[in-house]
Amino acid sequence: MCIEAVDRVFEVAGGSCWFSDNEAQRLFRDSHMTAAHAYTDYDVCKQILGRSLMGLEPDPTMV
Repeated sequence: MCIEAVDRVFEVAGGSCWFSDNEAQRLFRDSHMTAAHAYTDYDVCKQILGRSLMGLEPDPTMV
């Protein structure tokens, strides 16, 4: 939901958002980079936690 909110702000802010010195551009870039990280994916996190709670080795394909 946070990424969707950032995307909406970016859409309505206009073309100047694409300039690298614009704070909205940094917010867009940072939020999308954070979302690309495996640990922000709920399904990945629940599998990693579940394996840990059951005493299983981490699945290297999950991270």
